[in-house]
Amino acid sequence: MDIIINLLINLISFLWSIARVLIPVMIVIEIFKDTKLIDKISNAFKPIANFFTLSEESSISLVFGMIFGLTIGAGAIIQSAKDYDIDKRSIFLICMFLSMCHAVFEDTIIFSAAGANVFALLSARLIAATLITFIFSKIIKKETQVEVKKARIN
Repeated sequence: MDIIINLLINLISFLWSIARVLIPVMIVIEIFKDTKLIDKISNAFKPIANFFTLSEESSISLVFGMIFGLTIGAGAIIQSAKDYDIDKRSIFLICMFLSMCHAVFEDTIIFSAAGANVFALLSARLIAATLITFIFSKIIKKETQVEVKKARIN
């Protein structure tokens, strides 16, 4: 019984630690959206969105995920998907990118404290994430175009 109580306490503590960060981030996203600042941020990252052929509104999720990590990035993706009706393809590609290149600042500090070469670490993560996401963006785009052509023929 003690194990179950301890597990529940740890779970509630974990959820609270996520909520303490996620709720302010969602509030900031709402403020950015209301003040049209999110449009300016999205415009700043428009070249990245165009490179991966993402919807422009999805770039803010990419930024939050890179800075804060997967948990906060996931919250931003969910919120952006609801608010801006982001397509599934863009969500998938953002998740692909963030699976390899998330929490850039936090992870870099941790690994540099362990003696890792910061430049090599960041370069490898960024290059791998960019390459894999770019490849998937082309594969998914081609499949979608084939389906559209088949639908037009029928």
